[in-house]
Amino acid sequence: MSRRAWAHVLLALAGLALALFGAWSATHPDVTCRGVQMHPGDVCHKNDFGAMGTDEVQTYEQRMHAARLSQPVLIVAGLVVAGFGTALAVADRRRTAAAGA
Repeated sequence: MSRRAWAHVLLALAGLALALFGAWSATHPDVTCRGVQMHPGDVCHKNDFGAMGTDEVQTYEQRMHAARLSQPVLIVAGLVVAGFGTALAVADRRRTAAAGA
């Protein structure tokens, strides 16, 4: 297999990993604020690149909603990338086989 074919396979695997991460995060909805587990009723103060303690806060529910909205995007984007990498690998294989025939 050529280096290019391996790159296509790795692209497909990266897309699959992204889709699996999206599916995993859908089943493990941990909401954190700077690494600290949040629970219903908690708030997280927004951090603007070092300006700790700004007036903007996000509630547990807002952060959970944002996480839930991102999960389908991760899954679909991962599947698209995996499909694209697979198509490139198949096309490369066919091109190599046609050139060798």
